Amino acid sequence: MAYIPTSTITEATFAAGNPSELDYMRPNGFKFLVHNIPNVSFFCQSANIPDVTLGVVTQATPLIDFPLPGEKISFGELNIRFLIQENMANYNEIYNWMRGLGSPESSEEYTNYVQSQIYRFPGKTVVNATAALTSEASLFILNSNNIPFIKIVFQEVFPVALSGLDFDLGNSEYFQGLASFRYRQYKIESI
Repeated sequence: MAYIPTSTITEATFAAGNPSELDYMRPNGFKFLVHNIPNVSFFCQSANIPDVTLGVVTQATPLIDFPLPGEKISFGELNIRFLIQENMANYNEIYNWMRGLGSPESSEEYTNYVQSQIYRFPGKTVVNATAALTSEASLFILNSNNIPFIKIVFQEVFPVALSGLDFDLGNSEYFQGLASFRYRQYKIESI
């Protein structure tokens, strides 16, 4: 077997496949915005890019079964953590949104909530109920200069969980709320 210097192989291999960008993504380089709840967005301390899973179909054969890509994609929950304002304005934004969706006392709560969201659609007299009950959310990823350069757009977002608050005389930290959202899908866009 002929001897080939390792430096020659390494240089040839890496020359074609070197990344042009050597900066790493920072976990604190983000801005989060839910258009329907601006106070929550302002005080957001953490947000996630949810997991994505693709179903798998198993192809049976006489010898061994093997996996094939499935047809349906599933998106995980969008979770955020936010500081709660003293007057609870941002906590109430999510709470009232969930009450409007869940209508715990009467069906009029649902109707009243839909009507309260008409302001978001100026110039329209008829608004699709799904549009009134959901919102668009965006997670902006900031580059090393704190300039947004990637935007993750969540479509038809609605809250599914809001954490409770435990008052405790021995705790001196500020309250943080946790909220979980479901959505139709998300897309990753370069800005």
